[in-house]
Amino acid sequence: MKRIRPVLLIVTTILLTTGCDNEPEKKQPEVTYQECNEQILRLNLNDDPLSLDPRYSRSLRDLTVVKQLFEGLTRLNEESKPELALAEHVEISEDGKTYTFKLRETFWSNGLPITTQDFIYTWHKILEVHSACDYANIFYPIKNAKLAKEGKCPLEEVGISAIDDTTLVVELEYPTPYFLELTAFPAYYPICKEVDLKNKHWAQATAASQGFVSSGPFTVEKWTNNQELSLVKNQTYWDLPSVSLDRIVFSIISDNNTEHCLFEKGELDWIGLPISINISTDLIEKMKQEGKLHSYHVAGTYMLKFNTERAPFNLPKLRKAFAYAISRQEIIDHILLGNQIPATSLLPPTMSLQKKGYFKDGDSELAKKLFEEAMEEYGLTVDNLSDIVLTYLPTERNCKIVQLIQQQWRKTFGIDVNLLSYENKAFRSLLKSGQFQIAIGDWIGDFNDPITFLDLFKYRNDEKTGNGLNDTGWYNSLYSELLDCAVQELDEGRRSQYFKEAETILMNEMPIIPLYHHSFSYIKKDYVKDVLLSPLGLADFKKARIDKRSTVQ
Repeated sequence: MKRIRPVLLIVTTILLTTGCDNEPEKKQPEVTYQECNEQILRLNLNDDPLSLDPRYSRSLRDLTVVKQLFEGLTRLNEESKPELALAEHVEISEDGKTYTFKLRETFWSNGLPITTQDFIYTWHKILEVHSACDYANIFYPIKNAKLAKEGKCPLEEVGISAIDDTTLVVELEYPTPYFLELTAFPAYYPICKEVDLKNKHWAQATAASQGFVSSGPFTVEKWTNNQELSLVKNQTYWDLPSVSLDRIVFSIISDNNTEHCLFEKGELDWIGLPISINISTDLIEKMKQEGKLHSYHVAGTYMLKFNTERAPFNLPKLRKAFAYAISRQEIIDHILLGNQIPATSLLPPTMSLQKKGYFKDGDSELAKKLFEEAMEEYGLTVDNLSDIVLTYLPTERNCKIVQLIQQQWRKTFGIDVNLLSYENKAFRSLLKSGQFQIAIGDWIGDFNDPITFLDLFKYRNDEKTGNGLNDTGWYNSLYSELLDCAVQELDEGRRSQYFKEAETILMNEMPIIPLYHHSFSYIKKDYVKDVLLSPLGLADFKKARIDKRSTVQ
């Protein structure tokens, strides 16, 4: 999952200048039992979702919201294992290549039944040649899905069919042990065919308050751009007795200070990942000292991406020099402060194939040697590198990280890299169009298998391949072949070896610079209970509840 962090917007508010503590102390009213157990959870998103359509959700923030609104054939449980959801039964063939799902009697929030036609319609739309869905490639285990996306076969030949309105058959190209994890990922969630045919904009803010239709624990009550997104319990949800919350109210506030002030005032119940942006480093240190900071490791890697199709970073040796010169431990010790792990490989520790990594962190001597060799071999001078730009989203943490990396490169190479920030939509557009040299990137696994990371770089960013996630322009045919061998290999040992050989190629050619593996930090009110936090980075509020009974006198 991935995923680019939300952007900071300018917010004008009295809280920025006056702080949190200047209001006169008010006598607290007596709290009744009923009031203290009001099931409303108050969170902050920092920025509006780009869409609430699960086909187009990409950022961690958007995926987290979509997870509350929609349901798949399966849903991940407390142990991050897939459990049946919209499907009440699944039968898997002996060769592991055919899945037959029997749907429950379930309904959309508008009362229409959820049928197999909704699944077929949704998945076909994603696999259309010109579909804007970035996640088409995770459908490629399905028979002929890749060929259809490339326009080489009709959608009718994709291995998705219906015996009737409640029996869905999925045929795979090869056995896929993690397929039931895929069906729990938002891109696999169905949308309501009837609604989508009538209104293509049903998931945008302009229409969501009136025509939004969902299948999950919650549905949209109101969405006002740059202000608030309010969700209410979905009364047609198949597992309604498991849902305690009546409402989730997402404020849309981009400033860290304002967010923290509202938390201190009791107007927000949770701040930090995976719901809002990273907590400020000053606040992290303070909360750690007070014992209020929560953190947990996540299967994700924060990185820099090179544009390998533009000079000077079309040169692998120069890319490696820039990668080796960075001290990741310095970033963690002086900026992050949250138990992150230095990344000297793409794969996070839970999926690691090379325990010691592929290079030494902060190896400035080797970096300088490779830099000088590249300059001599390709006839470069320092002047040729004077216009290098590192592009990033202007969160507080990103700003500090890129400034520190800028200093490290200056110290090692004697060059000044320019720093340039863009808001979220512009940033994504630049990356997708290849209008950058180096850029901040981030990825969190969609499921617990190395292919969810390695597959990112199997194809170039191309409509025909359906992969909109590889902004680097890098492609290596042997790398792709090794991944093809791995996904079809049933022997776990050989499968891991294919993955390791592929990652070795990636780290040798260095189209990306891994920086650190994630640890998410957050602060919450003690009365917020039973939030499911996945090691894949998403939060699930299906079974969350508010319990303030201990505060009643």
